[in-house]
Amino acid sequence: MKTITVEEGLDAAYPILKEQKAMLVLDLCREIVEKAKADAGFSYAEFLDAAENDTRFQIVASQIVGLARKHQDQEFQKGLLNNNEKMDNGTDFTGTWHIYEMEAWDEVYFNMEVQAYIRINSNNLGVFQFGLVSGGIDGKLVDYADGERFEFTWEGNDECDPACGSGWIRILDENFLEGEFRIHLGDDSTFLAIRAK
Repeated sequence: MKTITVEEGLDAAYPILKEQKAMLVLDLCREIVEKAKADAGFSYAEFLDAAENDTRFQIVASQIVGLARKHQDQEFQKGLLNNNEKMDNGTDFTGTWHIYEMEAWDEVYFNMEVQAYIRINSNNLGVFQFGLVSGGIDGKLVDYADGERFEFTWEGNDECDPACGSGWIRILDENFLEGEFRIHLGDDSTFLAIRAK
């Protein structure tokens, strides 16, 4: 896990927060930096652990880590798009799908940060998040006797740790799909999703 100082973390999050006009959060961030200057070298997990006795710190730290993770996912996706020239297949799988049921986890977990989703682009790349697991997808269409599947590998994060795995999705009808996520050396779960309107 890459270790960052509190100030580095806040510096990285500042333009994201500023863009979202979260001025109240920015003011609290400045206060937190002053308070935590002596405790340089936090990892993301340690950054949150250090907030146990300060509710404001905990809220802001969670927001910063969430925003930073979202920003990392966007930058990761940009990198994939720039480094992988894939043909536009325009498959039925393309679009954003909201996950509404998972075999291994309940709705409280898989929707805890954002509405759980999987998004597939027309170039067979994509992103997903459920609970504290998120990542970038690289997939391809595979023909089976019972129909076509989109099979993929993924790389991203599980909580604050790097993670990777694989999975697949299959269209049930125009607006519904089923699939499975597998976490390398970890859990796996089938899921159901509906096409986002």
